[in-house]
Amino acid sequence: MYKFKKLNSVDGFDYRNLDNARQNNYAWSISELNDYIYVGTGRNIPLTILQSIYPDINIPEIIRPISQDNLAEIWRYKKDGTKKWQCVYKAEPNSGITGIRFMIKAKSADSTPCLYASTYGVQVKVLKSYNGIDWFVMPYNALKGNSSRYMITIKGKLYLAVVDETNFSERPLIYRSRDPEYYPWQNITDTSNPHFNPNKNPKGGVSNMAIFNNRLYVSTTHSSGVQVWRSNKEVPEMNDWTLIVDKGFGDAENQYSLSIGVFNDHLYVSGTKPPPISWALPVGFDIIRIDKYDNWDLVIGGKPITPSIPSRGHRGRSISGYKSGFNNPFNVYAWQIQQYNDSLLISTFDDSNNMQVILDTLLANKCHFENKIGKRNTAIIIKTYKNIISLLNKYHYPFGFDLYKSNDGRCFRSVFKNGLGYRTNYGGRILYVGSNNELLIGTSNPFRGCQVWKGYEKQNSHCIRYKNFYNLYPYEYQKLQREISKNFGILKKYIPEIIKLLPNET
Repeated sequence: MYKFKKLNSVDGFDYRNLDNARQNNYAWSISELNDYIYVGTGRNIPLTILQSIYPDINIPEIIRPISQDNLAEIWRYKKDGTKKWQCVYKAEPNSGITGIRFMIKAKSADSTPCLYASTYGVQVKVLKSYNGIDWFVMPYNALKGNSSRYMITIKGKLYLAVVDETNFSERPLIYRSRDPEYYPWQNITDTSNPHFNPNKNPKGGVSNMAIFNNRLYVSTTHSSGVQVWRSNKEVPEMNDWTLIVDKGFGDAENQYSLSIGVFNDHLYVSGTKPPPISWALPVGFDIIRIDKYDNWDLVIGGKPITPSIPSRGHRGRSISGYKSGFNNPFNVYAWQIQQYNDSLLISTFDDSNNMQVILDTLLANKCHFENKIGKRNTAIIIKTYKNIISLLNKYHYPFGFDLYKSNDGRCFRSVFKNGLGYRTNYGGRILYVGSNNELLIGTSNPFRGCQVWKGYEKQNSHCIRYKNFYNLYPYEYQKLQREISKNFGILKKYIPEIIKLLPNET
């Protein structure tokens, strides 16, 4: 069993300015240095995406701050709890930094421990701090793309995976440096190199990385489906990679990979349908696992939406018995995969709260939709989302992200399914295991501001088979999926117009 303690009494950290606190939507990254833990935030995530698509859009009140400020922040907390949360970094005006998407503790060139933080915004950048208070930007002219979801160290060098989400580029971008303060970044997947061989390097935007079996594994986002590649040697080099799986694990709709993690003798990788379509038409995530011999099995997943034939292996039945999203279509992402003690933990993004956001957006822009798709179709779509929300409330749906646990990577049980008691905690965005072996959970909550929780494992609980868990759901829950499916044709036909007004941040 687990016991959880909330570390920030004020959601979004800033007890002096609650409007600012609310704008710290996502606890995007967590790391530690000496006596403190550090949390990097994402600011106004759904709001800024909506505004980037339609600058004059009517923003729903539920996500609109009083005084909008998109500049990213880093907050810290003393591990023994003797000091309040302190803001140690605020992005400079016009820096284009709206989020701190990943942080890692590493050693600088002179072996001094430091923190590196990668950003989200107009241009990807890496920040560095030796003391956690003074932060400065590393040279970034060599970096392409606007965001980095992951960093890792191999043999004293820092590796940075970069994605270009602004231009939806599928170009692989992996950089490394002994210390970017003193040594330039080297692109080890440089597609402009005349010797670059596209069949011997990762394809797609590199979203996640992990060390497994003494090799670097990367998962990539690709229009033909998620791919997983590994380096052939401990130190990765250009033209020295092997494809493990592609085509979205047998479902071509699995085009995004948002989490990766090692547990015992396997590497676990998630596949997600492309947002924001998966937000408007909720479809659960899939997860596979890979062994050290490059074999893979489906762990979570059901019948594919768009069947595909991977180049290696085949999509069988899930070894856990769970269908996509742990049998829940609203579990759109497996947002984190993390080993903790002797267990595998998976946190989700629960899309159910966004049904209200979508409805509010439709209502606030009703005239726009009526002009684009007609009054009748607009009325049907609005009624569909009203019915979904009514059913969610009628059947006491457990709003908020889920946390699942497994002792063997096959048999899973839910730790909780209600966002730690806060229904607007729609995502378990980061699972971090500290040096003192404490579990930290950072949440995504664009309605109140993010939260950070500390988890304690009180004792090992017996693993409950999936069928026992599934039977806990009332039969009426299936009506939610039927309500979505009832007008699926209309929703799918006009989804391009709807998603223009929906955020696609991951």
